[in-house]
Amino acid sequence: MRNYSEEEKYWIWLSHVPEMTPKAFYSILKEFGCAGDFFDAVRNASPMPGLPGKLAAGASAACSAGRVSEIIAHMNMKGIGAVTRLSPDYPETLAAIPYPPPVLYYKGEITGLFGSGPELRCVSIVGTRRCTHRGYELTRRIAEELAGNGITAVSGMARGIDTAAHAGALGAGGKTVAVLGCGADVIYPAENEELYHRITENGAVISELPAGTQPLSENFPVRNRIIAGLSKAVLVVESEEEGGTAITASMAISYGRDVFAVPGAPYLRTSALSNMLVARGAVPVNGAEDILGYYGRPSDKKAANGDIKHIQLDFLQRQIYNLLLRGDAGIESIASSIEYPQNEINSALTMMELCGMVKRLPGGRYGL
Repeated sequence: MRNYSEEEKYWIWLSHVPEMTPKAFYSILKEFGCAGDFFDAVRNASPMPGLPGKLAAGASAACSAGRVSEIIAHMNMKGIGAVTRLSPDYPETLAAIPYPPPVLYYKGEITGLFGSGPELRCVSIVGTRRCTHRGYELTRRIAEELAGNGITAVSGMARGIDTAAHAGALGAGGKTVAVLGCGADVIYPAENEELYHRITENGAVISELPAGTQPLSENFPVRNRIIAGLSKAVLVVESEEEGGTAITASMAISYGRDVFAVPGAPYLRTSALSNMLVARGAVPVNGAEDILGYYGRPSDKKAANGDIKHIQLDFLQRQIYNLLLRGDAGIESIASSIEYPQNEINSALTMMELCGMVKRLPGGRYGL
């Protein structure tokens, strides 16, 4: 595990004080000069005008050398490292946002993961948990190609678009970072346990919250500012106009990040945020090459499935394809919508599946 300087140990201790926020943390540093001097002031029961009562009480209750050692020992037992603003490993882009996390806790390997300077090293990819199959697969392919070009995918390990971003990067043998709204040792959602372990082996899971912190709803908007702040570029795939993805996009804009969005069909609710962002100046994206091209970087990897324009479709296949652009559907639903016999629909879908244009999904459904 990491070796921490004495001052870093006090930063870690201070971040564990109940009711502590980044704003309060930096106010304390401004008033006392360093975390170690604050620790000494608390231990000596020095007056602390302006410090909220709960913070002062929490710091006083936890102010002992034994408590500092206990925190570090617990982190080591859990396999959790910490990087503070004092460390050269602290992400340069994140340090530039207002009130950045004083301490980042992580599992995996963080050294050199975010790079420095103006070069594009990370892209944050965000979107809805309730994504379409098409949105999931497009996200996976974009992350895969970005990883093939040495770019780390950053997301939040939630269901849907987040999971697709991490899976795509890992599938290409690349690095990925999951920013959690809980402690770095807490796997959430539980269904992503395997993904969590793969990420720790090929990147890192990170959090500003101490080990053991549970995924409470109020933690996620705070988590989103880290996703927006870690990367020079933020990509929005599918989302409604309100929610966590919209918060992340808004923060990215306020931080001066480059914002990209995948446009979608206007009648889909999950296209609302992307279409609004594009209308307001976000860069429209159909594939990773659009992001790479924006930074003058040619793609070293072709998109896996090609472009529909290069595939000849007959009239029925074109109708089916246009229908599936709206979302996944079963044969009965397709037949009802375009008024063709089910046996003809089934034959057309079989040919389209063989050409790689559609995918058979669980429950007898098809999607792009």
